[in-house]
Amino acid sequence: MWTQDKSLNLSILLVRILFILIIILACCVPIMVHWYDITYPNGIGMIDGSIFLPLSICLYLTAICGEICLYHLGKLLENIKNSIVFKKTNCQHLRVISWCCILTAIPFFVFGFWRSLSFIVALAAGFFGLILRVLKNVFVGAVELQEENDYTI
Repeated sequence: MWTQDKSLNLSILLVRILFILIIILACCVPIMVHWYDITYPNGIGMIDGSIFLPLSICLYLTAICGEICLYHLGKLLENIKNSIVFKKTNCQHLRVISWCCILTAIPFFVFGFWRSLSFIVALAAGFFGLILRVLKNVFVGAVELQEENDYTI
């Protein structure tokens, strides 16, 4: 039978695997970008020419944001697993995760001038960051209610 404990353990495992995978893929960025640059030399964008440097910078910056995001997501999941749910630390984790999503949108937006489809990725990352900001605000409200409830006799 599938339980909440098993689901949390699976989520924590997947976060750890993805954390390691991003590190491995970051080492392969030059190879992947070079392959992409020679395979698709004529992209749809406002700026022509080689995309090796802009795409490499974009991927490295987003890898950094992704690693920070996964670290805080792992901490959030560990707190939930340990029944630490409506606490300020979880709000801080959600805040960092949301800012990482929003910051990820910036390099993809800039890269959109070389490849227009990147604007869609930037929009999705920004939108996801916005959704997480709303979720964080809901959590802040829940934490305040929990603290008020704890002090009520």
